[in-house]
Amino acid sequence: MKYDAPFVEFFTKQAIFTTDDARRFLTRLGAGEAYIRLMLHNMVDSGRLHRIGKGAYTFHRNEVAIGFKFRPFYYGLQFTLTIRKIWTQQSVPVIITASKANPGVRDIMGTRVMLHRISEKAFFGFEYLNYGGLFVPVSDLEKTLLDFGYYGISLDPETMSALKKKVNKSKLMGYASKLGGKLEED
Repeated sequence: MKYDAPFVEFFTKQAIFTTDDARRFLTRLGAGEAYIRLMLHNMVDSGRLHRIGKGAYTFHRNEVAIGFKFRPFYYGLQFTLTIRKIWTQQSVPVIITASKANPGVRDIMGTRVMLHRISEKAFFGFEYLNYGGLFVPVSDLEKTLLDFGYYGISLDPETMSALKKKVNKSKLMGYASKLGGKLEED
C-alpha cells in the first residue's frame, strides 16, 4: 500500500495510537477514509499491527503496551513485584487506572490482564521504568504495599517480609497520610 512505509516508521515509535491518530496522519499524506480503514484492517489481519481495544492499536507485540489503552494508569500489585524482582513468579499484568474502565480480567492481544480502578486521590506513587523495551509507569514499592491493603489482597509471609525490607518507611508514612490513614510501625 502506498502510505505503509511512512505510517509504520512514524507509529512504531509510539506505544499505542488510535484510529483518529492514524486518520490525522494519513489524511495529511493524501489518504482517504476508505484507504485508512482498509490499511488498518489489512495490517491487523497480517499480524503486523495489534488491536488493543476499540480504536486502539500498537505495533509492539508486548504485554506492557496494553496498559496505555487505559490512561492514566500504572502497573501495580503482583506485576510490580515481578518487574522489580521481589519475586520470580511470572504475573498477570495488573493495570491500575483512574479512568472509568470496567474492572476485572480481560483478554487483550492473547494476554490475560487484570484491571483495577483507583480513585484520583490515590493515583500517585509510580515511576517510569524500561520494561520490555517500553518505558511504562510502575508503582514504587511503598505504593505497591499500600495498594495491596487498598484492594484487600494478602501476600504470603515470605514475600511480605522481602517487600517490607526494601520499603522506605518515611516515604510509606507520607503516602499513608496522603491517603488519610495511619500505619503501625513494624
